[in-house]
Amino acid sequence: MQHIVLVLGLVASVYGAGELSIIHHPGSIVFKGHDAIKESTLPEVFSAALGFSTEHFSHWQGFYIENPFNIPEAIVTVAVDGVQDIGQNKGHHYPLLTNDDENRVFKALASRISERYPDEEPSLVRIDFANGLDDVHQYSIFDGIKSENPKHVSHKHLKLDVEEDRTFLKDIALLNAIIEKVENRAVKEDFVPDVYWFKISSLHSLSDLHGPNSTETQEAKKLLQDTIVRLTDAFVKQYNNHVLVSVITSDASHTRLRRNILATSETDSDKTKYNLASTYSKDYPVIFNIILWFSIVMLFAILAICHVTANMDPGRDSIIYRMTSTRIKKDN
Repeated sequence: MQHIVLVLGLVASVYGAGELSIIHHPGSIVFKGHDAIKESTLPEVFSAALGFSTEHFSHWQGFYIENPFNIPEAIVTVAVDGVQDIGQNKGHHYPLLTNDDENRVFKALASRISERYPDEEPSLVRIDFANGLDDVHQYSIFDGIKSENPKHVSHKHLKLDVEEDRTFLKDIALLNAIIEKVENRAVKEDFVPDVYWFKISSLHSLSDLHGPNSTETQEAKKLLQDTIVRLTDAFVKQYNNHVLVSVITSDASHTRLRRNILATSETDSDKTKYNLASTYSKDYPVIFNIILWFSIVMLFAILAICHVTANMDPGRDSIIYRMTSTRIKKDN
């Protein structure tokens, strides 16, 4: 019974650790169902949306292409760390299994675009708001953004004198400054795939401080939702609707903590007590079959060679013996 509870705890700590929300997409692609998707599968989904061939097979069936001649020209993603969701009602939502890091997802997607367009200059932008203006100033399209300080707008529950609240409001102010640049045509459709990736981590500490269901956290989520809607409208306008906008939320930091706590309770004595099987690599059955059938073929081949050699007539079956025998007779 204890082992069953442990397994259920592990499953609960992995599944539902995040959410993939598709906020906007062209009519040429369709998102259906609500099946869970692994974060490691996102590069394949985004690549397929851009019209690329995928590198890894996936059983996920939530995405379809209806018109390959009207695919998105840009991927816009907001990655929110530390929360399972932001309460976004708009869009299509899928449970996200956070088995990968969002930064690796971006790098994989950016690498594929660079490989396919080596002579072009696609916009491959990743801004981590935890780094503030340092990340923003790496990209010339966002030159001119000088301030990341939040405007003195009165909020019902968020306070500028609380560090966690102030950090989150500062990130929102910086994101709004980027949106203003987009609205002023800092980006444009050039028929080369682009990626704009924005990571927000400040909601994590704010939620931990006030609680996930607190009025402060709910107000922060609503503020982030409104900003994402504005971001979506800006990119949709500049790319003439040829843009895929998504939100990735991940509670991976909390999930990893739960995994570590649960993992420490499973010792060698547990394996002996519950008679648990050893863990093998996914390549084990392939390697096993290769070695097995190669050994069987080699065994029968050696038996056949031994049988033929043992029943060979040197005078009739061996060309070496016949040639040597003829030469000896001529010499005599």
